[in-house]
Amino acid sequence: MPTITRPTRVTPAQALAVATALALPALAQGVVVRRPTMVRLAALADADGRAVRLLRRLRAEHGDAPLLVPVPGRGHAVLPLASHDVLAVLEDRAFTPATREKRGALAHFQPDGVLITPDHGLRERRRSLNDEVLSTDLRPFARVVEEEAATLPREGVLTWQVFHAAHWRLVCRIVLGDGARNDVTLVRQLDRLRRDANWSSLRGQRTDVRTAFLRRLRGHLARAEPGSLAATLAAAHAPADVHADGQVPHWLFAFDAVAMAVYRALALLAGHPAPPAHDLLRAAVLESLRLWPTTIAILREVIGPNPWDAPEGTLVVIYSPYVNRAEPGSSYRPELWVDGGDTWAGVPFSAGFARCAGEELVLFTAATLLGAILRERELRPSVRLEGAMPGTLDHFHLRFAVKAADR
Repeated sequence: MPTITRPTRVTPAQALAVATALALPALAQGVVVRRPTMVRLAALADADGRAVRLLRRLRAEHGDAPLLVPVPGRGHAVLPLASHDVLAVLEDRAFTPATREKRGALAHFQPDGVLITPDHGLRERRRSLNDEVLSTDLRPFARVVEEEAATLPREGVLTWQVFHAAHWRLVCRIVLGDGARNDVTLVRQLDRLRRDANWSSLRGQRTDVRTAFLRRLRGHLARAEPGSLAATLAAAHAPADVHADGQVPHWLFAFDAVAMAVYRALALLAGHPAPPAHDLLRAAVLESLRLWPTTIAILREVIGPNPWDAPEGTLVVIYSPYVNRAEPGSSYRPELWVDGGDTWAGVPFSAGFARCAGEELVLFTAATLLGAILRERELRPSVRLEGAMPGTLDHFHLRFAVKAADR
């Protein structure tokens, strides 16, 4: 396991700067579901870019040591900055992903999800089920992706709203089967719960909405439609305490973030034309996630003896926009993911024992979707992406001029 550097305490002025530049913009944009107006303001103010520059200055002053920042009502938070510290935290089970903040947020719509399961043994059983189901044969999903990509315009303008609706259709089909393709009520219920989740435990849970959402979800899962993740889940025969159906809301939630990554990757590919090889399309998705993380902060909480001797309950915040750009930089670098080198490339899918279980499913689906879109279309984005990439890319207002590709 990598060695870990002991934290250094920041000054009160620096703590205030960290709260202002990191915490407030992240919370304002929405940590579970993005708020369009706040994302727009963050992009105009270069909020994420400012936060990255602040952490660079603090690292230059304090060295590679993690920052120890006081948090009112929470004790202290530790912000690891160096890649070896980030990996050490993510690989050490003394730092649980089931933090107080995460449990308060995700319990709004996935109270039985693996990510917020504090009991180690139960968490391992739930993780095992997620790994089993999400590692299913991915090839049949290509047909679903191709069919939904065909519904996107070949001439005119492609907007986020149109793309997002098509993406939700393919997600519902992959996870729940073709019978769920047009279940906009399910999507709206989940979206309502996710908006509440932005407030974590500060907002009471809408048990009526959650009950209706879970009832509707179980109706789709009960069909176990062949060719869907629901069918694979039904065949897994998980123990009762795992609550197999309770893992599915997280798949839907995580898949929705993929839409942001793919849409931004379209803009990257439009500005950096490349052969439509699957590995290059996959690299574009990874670069989209590296440059504009869909999870702004990866949270961990101390639950046992640790190299910092930090007290139990200490919060650890891995600020993804900084961590992902600290060593690879802010330019578009698909070669980080194609050449198989040893260059640190951040944590677009987290790392360690809680690394995203659906990483291969996401990358396969996303790359296939990019290929299907670009095969028949030429796109010109409303934002020119060259050189150093902006700290925030507002996907809500990103548009593409579309025309049929020359054959």
